[in-house]
Order: sequence, then C-alpha cells, then structure tokens
Amino acid sequence: MTELDRYLQEMALSNWPQFVQLLGKDAILSAKICLLRQNNASYGEIENRLGITTNQARYGCNKCEDKKKTM
Repeated sequence: MTELDRYLQEMALSNWPQFVQLLGKDAILSAKICLLRQNNASYGEIENRLGITTNQARYGCNKCEDKKKTM
C-alpha cells in the first residue's frame, strides 16, 4: 500500500462527500452493487436497498462479474 492509498482511505473515513466527489457517484454505486452481490444479494434486494431499477442492478452485477473474470 502506498502513501496515496493510505491518504485515500483516510479521506474516505474522514470526509465521505469529498471522497464521493473525487471518485464519482457512479463508481460508488457500482462498488455498493458489487459488495451486495458478493454477499449473495438478489437483484431485487439490490434494487430495494439502493433504490435503483432492475436494469441498473443487472448491469452493475455484470460489471462485477467481468472484473472477477479478469483477475
């Protein structure tokens, strides 16, 4: 872990709005979708928890699965 990585972690913990602005709301939403899916949440659960559409949940989950394949 680099010094910049530690700084980003600190920013996320101490100034969440700044962290979200830096990464972008879409990136944060994608991360939340991936976390929920990793914990075996269904599309319906993801939709309800995040207030998104079925298509958004499916698209977000597909992005997570693509990342798994490339790792």
